[in-house]
Amino acid sequence: MVQSLSRRAQDVVELAARLIRIPSVTNCPEERVDEVFRCARFIAGWLRGAGLEVRLYDDGRYPAVLAGFPDGPSAEVTLCGHFDVVKPEPDDAQFRPRVEGDWLWGRGAADMKTVVASYMVWMRNTLGRGQAPPVSLLLVGNEENGEAEPWGTPHVLDDLRRREGWEPAFMIVGERTGEEGEELVGKVCTASRGIARLKITARGRKGHTGTAGSPRDLLDLLVEARQALSAIFARRLTLSSTDGWQTSARFPFLTVGEPGVYNITAGEGVLGVEIRPIPDDDLDAVVEDVRTVCGDLGLELAVEVMEPGVVCPPDDPWLARLLAAVEAATGEPAVIGKKLPGSSARFAPGGRQVVWGQSGIGPHSAEERHYLPSIEPHLAILDELVR
Repeated sequence: MVQSLSRRAQDVVELAARLIRIPSVTNCPEERVDEVFRCARFIAGWLRGAGLEVRLYDDGRYPAVLAGFPDGPSAEVTLCGHFDVVKPEPDDAQFRPRVEGDWLWGRGAADMKTVVASYMVWMRNTLGRGQAPPVSLLLVGNEENGEAEPWGTPHVLDDLRRREGWEPAFMIVGERTGEEGEELVGKVCTASRGIARLKITARGRKGHTGTAGSPRDLLDLLVEARQALSAIFARRLTLSSTDGWQTSARFPFLTVGEPGVYNITAGEGVLGVEIRPIPDDDLDAVVEDVRTVCGDLGLELAVEVMEPGVVCPPDDPWLARLLAAVEAATGEPAVIGKKLPGSSARFAPGGRQVVWGQSGIGPHSAEERHYLPSIEPHLAILDELVR
């Protein structure tokens, strides 16, 4: 399949394979932060070698890379992505990329190192043609765990506002939007869900379970909290809809006590909550209700991540230009969509963003793979966007 691709699409596949080989894992107890930094430095060095101006943010827990065209105008559009990945499934064999037919297999192939490579090759080739459009590239290394720490997207944007008084007029987040897997052109998603991650902690006193007056059962307390929160979510959130555009609210973990230890009451228990709200739902009100429940039950609440969903203003001029570029490059009107998985789009100033990428299937699974024929149309649309 690779030989039948355009030369620049072949360059993308080769570069994506190099990125996949770097196990830049976050969002798990066994994060490979050294590899995340190695990936950032590889990207920064590659872009510098292509003649682009590069800023490497490498003094935080996680790195980021910002690149732009030398001597070009102020960048109104920022292409966004991430180079971290989730833990491989089932083992490190996923870091050995392979091409089979129309597909590039490997951890990060679909989420989202192939699009990262596409952006890098497009920036290099555009500069090679003597062009310097108002476009920058922002790639971060902690998207998979929420970007709450430096240098996630909001931290880089805050740094740029403070130091340069600048923020992007429009953000294009390159996450996969060909969700079925074999679309040549991904949907242009103008609405994206947000994310909130809450940690609720119950504290007690360790003691013998067989004595009178033994300490309270923290499991019962956290189960009571879970029931109260479920009632809040049912009342406040859009948990079902006919078209699937709905908020999700889950309890991904509940930990109390030690497995195999039966005769000692737990001294601490933790309940995790993740909410992915559509823009119509009031996330602030939900979190305040959760805070009230925790206060009533004597529980500690830590809000680790909290960003509402976003919708691009329908009259945004760059949105209009992108939709026109899709039609000019493909001969077909752009398909408008909504993005359910979280992305960096939620950090876009004023909601001026879209999520728009290529096609693939199986992200975060052993079946992860990217649809290679979707690369060239994506590059051609970017050409039209800045023409």
